[in-house]
Amino acid sequence: MSAQRARRGRAAPKSATGRAVECIRRLVNALGESARTVEQRTGLTNAQLFLLRQLAAERELTINALADRALTQQSTVSLLVRRLERAGYVQRARSPEDARRVHVALTARGRAIVARAPKPPLARMIDSLDRIPSGDVEALIRGVGALLKDMHVAPARAPLFERGRRGAVR
Repeated sequence: MSAQRARRGRAAPKSATGRAVECIRRLVNALGESARTVEQRTGLTNAQLFLLRQLAAERELTINALADRALTQQSTVSLLVRRLERAGYVQRARSPEDARRVHVALTARGRAIVARAPKPPLARMIDSLDRIPSGDVEALIRGVGALLKDMHVAPARAPLFERGRRGAVR
């Protein structure tokens, strides 16, 4: 910091790298805090609440349709749905037309928890991305994509959500 800046009580401006790291930290912290709030208020993980919200928007969905909406694998959704069913939030039924297909629907208990639950962080982020200008979203994709590539982070489809949180529906 220069002597002149020190006298005025201002820190030197951050580099672009410093600003980028700060933005990423703020996003990660905001998502983490939101996730903890959801779990404390509902006893559900964000993944479980996300699936319940998808079901609340439809009469029923198949396991594969839920997996597509959650951008994750069918096996991950099957496990989550099994836990939600044991807790009484959803019910599963085989399709009368095709016994290989399983339809999932909310129970009254599931509808009640969705009604009182805060919006999950993933849904908040998707809503925000939908509201900001498409050029900004494309720039974000390019920037984060370049960062991930340079960090040698392999592309992944699943899991999108954290696993095995204590206190969540098991």
